Amino acid sequence: MPLPETGLKGDIRIGKGALCAVFRPEAGGRMSRLLHVDCGDLLIPMDEADFRPLDWPKAGAYPLFPFHNRVIGGILHHAGRRHRLAPHPRFAPDTIHGPAHRRPWQLMQADSDTLSLGLDYHADEDWPFTFRAEQDFAIETDCLSITLRLINKDERPMPGGLGWHPFFRADLSRQVTTDARMEFPLNAIDLPTGEPATERCAGALPARAGYTQHLACWRKADIMTDGGAWIRLAPTAGLAHLAVHRTASYVCLEPVSHRAGALHQPGALPAQGGLVDLPPGATLEGRFDLRITGRS
Repeated sequence: MPLPETGLKGDIRIGKGALCAVFRPEAGGRMSRLLHVDCGDLLIPMDEADFRPLDWPKAGAYPLFPFHNRVIGGILHHAGRRHRLAPHPRFAPDTIHGPAHRRPWQLMQADSDTLSLGLDYHADEDWPFTFRAEQDFAIETDCLSITLRLINKDERPMPGGLGWHPFFRADLSRQVTTDARMEFPLNAIDLPTGEPATERCAGALPARAGYTQHLACWRKADIMTDGGAWIRLAPTAGLAHLAVHRTASYVCLEPVSHRAGALHQPGALPAQGGLVDLPPGATLEGRFDLRITGRS
């Protein structure tokens, strides 16, 4: 496949047809690049040789386990107990995006067009429950299929969710649309307020920098990249929520299992929240496809 150089020495590459994905397991289980033979990089490439777990690059794509976005004040209330999570230095006293993307992952399996990564996480100051996280990737011509799993390895029920955080290479001239039917009202730090979601009209997302949206009830989201590829994200199981963040140079379209802020509002909107309480040994799974639907 006539693709350009795809990363640093030691990176793992899979590909088929026009698509190629590059991974850096030790850097938080990240996909460092996703390339198309005609359209180049679909994600902002992660080129840094050094990985800083608390100051991760805004590039590639990383896993979100066992929650996404913030836990306000780092305080988790669950089953009558109060747990204090270690704050992120930049967002203190809050914590953000779960700890799995800041830990080295293990390569479980890889061949020419599939790859599996795993993380065995032991309870610590960042998360008080023991769990296993898994990511499976498979490329089929113009489609990348991704499966995410969260398995409770603790002796207690564990609250949790999962998701995937890509940085698509798309400036403000590139169209982004979704058929998501619901949108959550946000507070001053772009977290859902706890009020019910409101209906929205399917269609284009705003072409401006610096906003965040938390959406739900979606079947597809489409984006045109700077290289001219039309990409469609489509959830196939367990990912009813979509987090959106846009800057001048990239767009984050994050398939996630639960509403942002659900951990610090555990009793709010159970039908819309999406957060689950996993019994010991239970598994939560999410699946979605990333498909090239056209090229300009």
